[in-house]
Formats: sequence, structure tokens, C-alpha cells
Amino acid sequence: MPYFPEPMLILVFMLTGLLLAAVQTTVLMPSPLWPAAPDLYYILVAYAACQFNLYQGILILLPVSFAMDVYSGTVEGLHPAICASGWMLLKFMAVKMPVRRPLYQLPIAAASYLLVSWFAALLLNFIEDNDLTWSWPLMLFRAGLVLLCSYPLFRCFDFLNTKLRGRLSFVKANDEGNQFRQDKTLR
Repeated sequence: MPYFPEPMLILVFMLTGLLLAAVQTTVLMPSPLWPAAPDLYYILVAYAACQFNLYQGILILLPVSFAMDVYSGTVEGLHPAICASGWMLLKFMAVKMPVRRPLYQLPIAAASYLLVSWFAALLLNFIEDNDLTWSWPLMLFRAGLVLLCSYPLFRCFDFLNTKLRGRLSFVKANDEGNQFRQDKTLR
């Protein structure tokens, strides 16, 4: 069994997440409420929920969510709450899925993004009493962007994960066949 460089894995994914946050907020988002900006950091949240355990997920996502909080210029604490609730929701859903991991990762990332965004909009309307309206076409479009960007980013994350763990192939032994109820516990 190859040596598992866990600190290096966490550091590389943390830096990748910070790079995604910087690209999302500077290149892909001319204004904080621009509708066509894909939420790249949320794709990392989805990947971390499907691939990493609790403390690895915290170490990777905490700096990314704080960076998104600083870069985005919206309500303070919103992005850490979105990352935490999205990670918990995805982790719970990933444990309960009766099918192989690659089949559900992409659609579940988009569906959870839609659910977490709806909850965040509901919470913001309740707390700040502003006129932020939920727009189904806009949010379905943004969830579609998350789904569209998930495939190449998941492939990139898989490549990084594989190289950092020292394996030469993308196929893991436990991913073959149906993964019916094999992941009972939270990793």
C-alpha cells in the first residue's frame, strides 16, 4: 500500500479551492449578484463530501468558505454556512445512495446546490428583511451551471486525488459493481 501524504493532499485541495474562489469572484463574476456565474467553490464542497472524511473536509473547506466570504462582498458568514450545510447534506445523501458513486455525484451536486441556495435565500429574507426574491428560472440556470462545470472539475479533482495518493489508475477496487449500502458510516 502506498504512502498516503494526507497533509499534502489537504494542502493541495485547499489551494485548489482558494484558486477556484479567486477565479469565480474575479474572472467569472463581474458583480456579486451576476446570474451567469457558476459557483465553483460549491463543486469542491460536493467533491469533498463524496471523497473525504469529516476532518479533511473541514480543513479543506473552511479556508475556501472564508475566502468566498471575503471575496464576494455579500452577507458575512453566508458562505461558511452554505459550505457547511451543503457538505452535511451531501455527506448524508452520499451515505444513503444505493448506486455507484460516479452515477450520482454530478446530479446530486446540482440538486443540493438548489436546495441549499433556496434555504440561504429563505434565511436571508427572514434575517435581513430584504426584497430578495427567489427566481426559479435563475436558480435552475445556476444549478445547471453547477452541473455543467461539475464534470470537468470532478475529473480534475479525481486526477489530483489519484496523483497525490500515489495510484496510477482512476478506478478504485471498491468502485466496481453496485455499491449498494457499502458506505454505512460517514467517512
